[in-house]
Amino acid sequence: MSGRTFFGREQELRALNRELDRPRPSVVVLLGRRRVGKSRLLVEATRSRPTIYYQATRIAESMSLQLFKAEISRVVETDPVFESLGDWLGVFTFLEQVATDRMPGLTVVLDEFPYLCDTDPSLPSVLQKFCDGVRERGTAMNLVLCGSKISFMEELLGEKNPLHGRQTLALDLPPLSYRDAAKFFPEWSADEQLRAYGILGGIPYYLNLCETEFTLSENIRELVLSTGAPLGDEPNNLLQSELRDVTRYATILRSIADGCTDSGSIIGRVRELKDSSALAPYVQKLAELRLIRIVRSLDAAERERDRRYYLDDPFLAFWYRFYLPNLSPLSSGHSEEVWRHTIEPRLDDYMGGMFEWICRDYARRYVNEVLPTAAQEVGQVWAADFDIDVAGRLLNGAAFAGECKWWNGPVGLNVLEHLRETATRTPYERGADERYFLLFSRSGFTPELKRKVKRDSTVRLIGPAELLQPRAR
Repeated sequence: MSGRTFFGREQELRALNRELDRPRPSVVVLLGRRRVGKSRLLVEATRSRPTIYYQATRIAESMSLQLFKAEISRVVETDPVFESLGDWLGVFTFLEQVATDRMPGLTVVLDEFPYLCDTDPSLPSVLQKFCDGVRERGTAMNLVLCGSKISFMEELLGEKNPLHGRQTLALDLPPLSYRDAAKFFPEWSADEQLRAYGILGGIPYYLNLCETEFTLSENIRELVLSTGAPLGDEPNNLLQSELRDVTRYATILRSIADGCTDSGSIIGRVRELKDSSALAPYVQKLAELRLIRIVRSLDAAERERDRRYYLDDPFLAFWYRFYLPNLSPLSSGHSEEVWRHTIEPRLDDYMGGMFEWICRDYARRYVNEVLPTAAQEVGQVWAADFDIDVAGRLLNGAAFAGECKWWNGPVGLNVLEHLRETATRTPYERGADERYFLLFSRSGFTPELKRKVKRDSTVRLIGPAELLQPRAR
């Protein structure tokens, strides 16, 4: 997000500022996948604070320590004794003295902390000893450990790790909501803003690459489809940064993108995996990396059913759906033709699934704008003969069900009647005292449906304007 307005992250920024303001030692652990905006969030949180910010890289341990010391010297006046220090504990002891004598509340950020531990596995133990001493002495100093290797960062919080229990705040930074993503493109229509999220998702790095004076299609051709495009090989880079052997994982991701949402159909595409037990560790790892979602029907407690698998990143879904199958013509420089003949005619079909995702996100984050209170849980309900796109419970116990239509024409009364009938088939809906019905439409609603809703307090009509713009209660 560098170079543009900082969008979203209000909750995370408040939590960070609250923690860093405390007059006691703090140890903050911040994790999240690559490109999600962790570093920019830390820059915003430490902008007006005394801060030493060190961005680690994959280099030798001795060089990392020297670069860290150089960054300290850039911010703090040092002395020959400091220059002679040759170990991490000595350097951090010096920083505690700085926080005590010269910079109360000093914040030290180690960004991409896993790189430091790759070259010096003892570093967590060193920091354990240091943090225990700082806590005992009550020094007003903040240590922030940040990283993109999600599995490693989660292990920092695990029982067997030396730093277990030392953190005073742990944040797992998700992608931006579709509403915050839309703020990158204020000049675009609501339709284009929703399409942009359906293609690029909520990763700030991807969104920030777009030039708003160009159309969405022009941006996608330039950023994804053209020769040497900055996001052309992004999914492969993402997998290679976290996994050693990416081939099988990539095949599973492509299978899910092609509509293989159950274990049987995925196994049919990945011949080396003979059964669901062989598939399980792969999908579990992909879920840990925030690349897929493992979803169960909300009424599964009443009726046991297989899980469904979905890609948990719109850009991954777009890339596997449209980029990878057209790799040959794209490599030959035919990005405009691929867009015109292969992507554009199928984009609305693709957006149907993305629109459901957006509507569930709306229900999860913003449904209290149209219903009495916020949602307690949000998901889907399905069986062999029906699907409910959006389902959930409010904090007051009321249930809601929703239908999502990315149509070119308005949604009519028949859609509401079908949703009402479908909702009677699941015990999830039948168990609630109050029920609400949400109709989401890209292209508005028929006059007949609008007249019906005026007389029915249980129905809400939600179009692009309601999805994108906060509604005052």
